Amino acid sequence: MKNKSLNHAILLFLLFALIFISCDDGDDNANPPVPQVSNTNFEAEETFSLEALVENRAQFRLHGKTGGITITGQPGALSVTITGTKRVQSESTQDAQAHLQDLTVNMQSLPNEIFVETFQPQDQNTGGREYIVDYTITLPQDLQTHVNSISGTVTLDSINNNVSVNNVGGSVTLKQIVGGALINVLGGTIESEITLPLNGSIDLNTLNGDINLTIPLNTSAGFSATVTLGTITAPNLVLQNETRTSTFLGGTLGSGQGTITLEIEQIGNIRVTGI
Repeated sequence: MKNKSLNHAILLFLLFALIFISCDDGDDNANPPVPQVSNTNFEAEETFSLEALVENRAQFRLHGKTGGITITGQPGALSVTITGTKRVQSESTQDAQAHLQDLTVNMQSLPNEIFVETFQPQDQNTGGREYIVDYTITLPQDLQTHVNSISGTVTLDSINNNVSVNNVGGSVTLKQIVGGALINVLGGTIESEITLPLNGSIDLNTLNGDINLTIPLNTSAGFSATVTLGTITAPNLVLQNETRTSTFLGGTLGSGQGTITLEIEQIGNIRVTGI
């Protein structure tokens, strides 16, 4: 299907872009080889904090790599505030501590957005060490929010605007979102609670994993849910012009002014609940 090919292309591009862009800026050919470690049983960590005024900017964007990401919207907030932890895992605490300097977080105030990015060694230059950044972020509730990540859970909570997440390996949770949502996951579950504005769009896709969506009973949208191997259930929802097969459920909610598209490309179950 066309949608499947497009979703795979987006996630594969994300994967390679984050591997080669979110890395150190040094000349790898000019540096000696990084010593290999025998295990990652020991860990060193360092906390950090960052803040930037939002002013007239319309969106927040984060390019992470490995680690948990939690973003919460706050009414009346004027800035993006980050408290986080950088972690390196290696064969000794001393070695892990020495390599914390290889892991940095950069925040930029660009003309239309606040942009945060993780920088760390490219995979071939880690020596087998694990580099992790865990983010806890608060921001204005009405700021558009966009997250790209390779590994780890992503949680967005109490945001009254459009959100998007591309997560290669890990689950995504959306809580109390009032806006459109575009979520792509390769391996992981999508848990979501969304109030869709008129003419808004919800597009949730995962390769393997469940999709659970909770929406108000008065939601207005064209509805489409597709699985390859799994089940589709929609308790409490009234679909007009319903079309149902073992792998598809479609129809219209309310007057059909928005769109809801849910797709599991391999194995998983879809459950949509009206409240």
